[in-house]
Amino acid sequence: MAGKTAEPFIRLENVRKVYRTRQEEFVAVGDVSFDVAEGELVALVGPSGCGKTTLLKILAGLHPHDSGTVSIGNQTTAFDPAQDIGMVFQQPLLLKWRTILNNVLLIAEILGQPLGPARDRARDLLDLVGLGDAHDKYPYELSGGMQQRAAIVRALVPDPKLILMDEPFGALDA
Repeated sequence: MAGKTAEPFIRLENVRKVYRTRQEEFVAVGDVSFDVAEGELVALVGPSGCGKTTLLKILAGLHPHDSGTVSIGNQTTAFDPAQDIGMVFQQPLLLKWRTILNNVLLIAEILGQPLGPARDRARDLLDLVGLGDAHDKYPYELSGGMQQRAAIVRALVPDPKLILMDEPFGALDA
């Protein structure tokens, strides 16, 4: 008797992204297909320029794909991309006029989440990553690694179901 396999949380089928100029076409992502189960940890590995960042941006809904299908969520897990994806980019992308606490609360504000609980979670996460004393500082007052830790916290504050990270640890000390 064959057991029923669980529906994947993420499914990509023949996803393709092509960048076009007047002179040429560059295939950034070529017919990629894979499934990811809920709770599974997956790393995309490859040389610079092979399409890893483009694929993450497609998954996050930040970049359109030219063909294929992208499905996130399944019948047992309701999924709203705006609410449920946390994205950490290669660079921290902090707003220079906002304090670290206000930077990490930005997504909660945009999503309309209650700021009291979000602020408590942000403070707890800032403590966890060693930035508890930096909540009232501005990005220019922190090292690159500290800024990147704040960016990671920003992605975690809304408690997303899916976290996409694009080389987030490059600026962090060992």
